[in-house]
Amino acid sequence: MLAQADSLVVEHTAYVGMQDYLLGTENELSTSEAELYFRTAEPEQIPVLTGFLEKAVRKDYPAAVVTFSPPVTIFEKLFVTGEPDLVAQLRRADRASVPEAGEVREIEDAMARETGCAPEGTPFRSQLDMEVDRSRLLLYNVDYNEVVRVLRTALKDNQVSTLRSYQQYLPIGIAGREMSVNRILAETLVETRTDAASGERNYIPLRELVRIVPGEDLKEITAGRNGEYIPVNFYEVKDVPQVMDGIRRAVDGDSRWEVSFGGSFFSNRKMMGELTVILFISVLLMYFILCAQFESFLQPLIVLAEIPMDIAFGLVLLWATGHTMNLMSAIGIIVSCGIVVNDSILKLDSINELRREGMPLLEAIHTAGHRRLRAIIMTTLTTVFAMVPLLFTSDLGSEMQRPLSVAMIGTMMVGLVISLFVIPLIYWFIYRKHEVKKI
Repeated sequence: MLAQADSLVVEHTAYVGMQDYLLGTENELSTSEAELYFRTAEPEQIPVLTGFLEKAVRKDYPAAVVTFSPPVTIFEKLFVTGEPDLVAQLRRADRASVPEAGEVREIEDAMARETGCAPEGTPFRSQLDMEVDRSRLLLYNVDYNEVVRVLRTALKDNQVSTLRSYQQYLPIGIAGREMSVNRILAETLVETRTDAASGERNYIPLRELVRIVPGEDLKEITAGRNGEYIPVNFYEVKDVPQVMDGIRRAVDGDSRWEVSFGGSFFSNRKMMGELTVILFISVLLMYFILCAQFESFLQPLIVLAEIPMDIAFGLVLLWATGHTMNLMSAIGIIVSCGIVVNDSILKLDSINELRREGMPLLEAIHTAGHRRLRAIIMTTLTTVFAMVPLLFTSDLGSEMQRPLSVAMIGTMMVGLVISLFVIPLIYWFIYRKHEVKKI
């Protein structure tokens, strides 16, 4: 496979099977897994490479599970970004039974047929199961515990004690020579029960007592509030409720399984709900503070009317630039709304102050607008110019903050127009009939 992709990449590296590193074991591979790293000359070549590799794997290894992901950065370790859109959490209806690999693949195929979306395959690891023939233990008069002890010693899993030294605990184990499984069974001998009368000791090879059965098992065991489950991941799902309905139909057709759901669709919805509550409480507190400042229940509504327009334009700009509504973009919108609302508050305060001095309504609006013009423009341009470099740099911090910068730029620009023209217009429309009356 590396040779086939050699013309598409600049550099490639492979981790095949289990690694023996003492440090950096966060991504442990089993004997049936491999991790390949490819570096291309241009980012535009990555989709071509992934498509080529996926076709090659599907053609030569149709039962293999293959996934693609960029190298993990420090920000991805701190902030989880690779969460699937939808996770079907499969559980056996009979919690005591252990699911077989064939059963899991069967229900995954049923989900793919019902939803039209192919899930990411559940990874299994190939293994050799050793089964002790108890009838032969009786025939050759061999103790079962002795067979287990000899097997653990031969397979380097016989821990006899622990060495305690200050805060360190070092396991002490007895291990045999490095050999293949078949050779271990052929050359390793087990002592039978000694005949008390003759005192003769007899030995028998393990291959007469143990048989090897190839098998598969889950690579990872995942558990949640409701116990252990098998995660079936779906990425790039356009209509999550429709896919969930298809999964339920597939599971309802097989009485052996139960299903619940998780994924970024639910976590994002929960996050947005929490942000909405926080925004509502913040706006409510701001309204009460402005009521005390302006000594009016109406003028704070003029200021707060700017917030929906700013948010709407910020969302439109995010959609136009291909970004989504996430935590960073939400923070950008909220911060920008606070800045532009502050400009509108100062302008209304200036208008009220001029009207208290006896200035007519229109003249007070024009004078206050002229006084606050430079300050509002300077605040907006300073914020926008500070965010522009994040749009054109490709370091890790800039990529993470790019949605924030897009949201802030869009919200600040429309907020500038609203503060200069819309807010004074709304103020004049409300107070035009009370021009002579003092505030």
